Amino acid sequence: MPFRPISRRGFLFATGGLAATAALAGCGDDTPANSSSSGGGAWEFTDDRGTKVTRDKQPQKVVAYISSAAALWDFGIEAAGVFGPQKTESGEKEIQAGNVDLDKTTSLGVVWDDFDVEKFIGMQPDLLVTGLTGTKPTDLWAITTETGPKVEKVAPILALSEYKVTLPKVIERYEELAKALGADVTSSTVTDAKAEFEAASDELRTVAKEKAGLKVLVVYSDKDSIYIAKPEFFADLSYYKELGLDIVEGGGSEDYWEQLSWEQVGKYPADLILTDTRTFSLSKEQMNEFPTWRALPAVAAGQLGDWSAEPRFNYTLAAPVIRDLSTAIKNARTDIAS
Repeated sequence: MPFRPISRRGFLFATGGLAATAALAGCGDDTPANSSSSGGGAWEFTDDRGTKVTRDKQPQKVVAYISSAAALWDFGIEAAGVFGPQKTESGEKEIQAGNVDLDKTTSLGVVWDDFDVEKFIGMQPDLLVTGLTGTKPTDLWAITTETGPKVEKVAPILALSEYKVTLPKVIERYEELAKALGADVTSSTVTDAKAEFEAASDELRTVAKEKAGLKVLVVYSDKDSIYIAKPEFFADLSYYKELGLDIVEGGGSEDYWEQLSWEQVGKYPADLILTDTRTFSLSKEQMNEFPTWRALPAVAAGQLGDWSAEPRFNYTLAAPVIRDLSTAIKNARTDIAS
């Protein structure tokens, strides 16, 4: 079953997701990262669950969820193994893979219930890195309550939060982890990418101000339903709102999404609609098969843009996404939703 959002329980998976229901002590922007990064002694890093991950020496062989691997890759840390969406059916690289060289990594599975524990044990890695998608320590990308204990017999799990935290904060945490793992985060490659990210953010702030009143709707869809994103739960969307973009808020009590039938697709008027481009979401062409979708003013006016529910968590990957969003906003009219 492919990775996809359906509910609070499922967030981005069809089955097996864990609900985010309890407060987590030590999780959040103020979690410190205390580590030894010299490689010559004991190593430790406090993750966003408040868990102090320790090793006798600096980890060398890292396995990571694909988005986490992509985040670390451009900081200079190359994962030895990855799990999660990697290639499309046609053999192209998935969005989540970023700049990861898949030929240089070992795949441990591509869907929710397909993590290859035996292969993981055989690799004898030093560390597993994944995302934290809720408030419970077990709200981990693709590591289930059944898989987790088996993994931790071999290597500790380190989780960085993507839950109710803005994009720069997540990127900073991956930068801290990369540094702790031995990356040179002061290199010109990293500092130039950070400058570009900041410039792209400044442009978006300016464009959002110039297009005040533009209402932006962000959605994922499948053949049965359309899902309205709730910006506070997504690191990129909450950051765009912080920069001044008026993003429509989905309703209901579930985390991440409001689920609607295709008959309800017009519930929220919007001038610009961003649709999820991951391969298990319906494409724009497939969405056009629904008359209620085609009837939306923004769709009829061609005011559509791209978005991925799994943000890019480093400066190199995030900057072009923000630039593209600024372009879409510049080209959009503000009178469509009215």
